[in-house]
Amino acid sequence: MKTKMSLNRNRDNDGTAREPLLGEESPIHLGNVWTPTPKYTKYSKLANQTDSPVRFDYDSDIMSVQDKMLSSQNDQLQVISNSVGSLKTVSKQIGIELDEQAVMLDDLNTELENADSKLDSTIKKVAKVLHMNNDRRQWMAIAILIGLLVIILILFVII
Repeated sequence: MKTKMSLNRNRDNDGTAREPLLGEESPIHLGNVWTPTPKYTKYSKLANQTDSPVRFDYDSDIMSVQDKMLSSQNDQLQVISNSVGSLKTVSKQIGIELDEQAVMLDDLNTELENADSKLDSTIKKVAKVLHMNNDRRQWMAIAILIGLLVIILILFVII
């Protein structure tokens, strides 16, 4: 058994055992795997990829795919550009509106401050009237106000 295995091993190491399969024109006989065989048979290797007739179709296919991708990206960039332009217009309008609103708010703030100061002075006057300690003063103020009311009514009736 050992002898049969050693014979098979020796036969595998022997280059002549493969000779009938590869033939005389094999690249193994020439010593360099990348050198072309003198005759181009059905299964012969080409020297390099540039000699391959399939390469040109492959390159043109790649170029067409890249052109399609480039045009698709250009279309997408155009859509993005249009969107950015629209956003720019909208943002300018928002800025103008904010400026107008700021002016309106400043005017409203001024009016509120004026109304607040008038309201404070009126509240102080009402508090002064309400805090009169003497009933006599209150009745006197009521009598004066009634007298003024009567005078105003008489003036309206006469005129």
